[in-house]
Amino acid sequence: MTHSRFALDSDPRQRPPVLVVTGEIDLANVGEFEKAMVQAGAGAPAVTIDLTGVDYCDSAAVRALFSMAASTELTLVVGSAGHITTLLGISGLDRVATVVVRD
Repeated sequence: MTHSRFALDSDPRQRPPVLVVTGEIDLANVGEFEKAMVQAGAGAPAVTIDLTGVDYCDSAAVRALFSMAASTELTLVVGSAGHITTLLGISGLDRVATVVVRD
């Protein structure tokens, strides 16, 4: 079982705020993920979510990301390899959020 972590970059000068996610995002913890995104976006017109440490995410995570993209300018940072980048394209998230691919 992979443990998930949702950590807001602690640098208050960081704009937009960056939420760093590791592990898995699924139905079991999507509520915690949504709460972390709302906290990151509080008072900010834009949020960056670093998904480079995410091993797995399911449709609950995709729905949560779409919801966030509907209310704020969303940037998603993903690794160049792995299913997350493919999932963003298939789901259409790459059309409502800015996707930055890192090696």
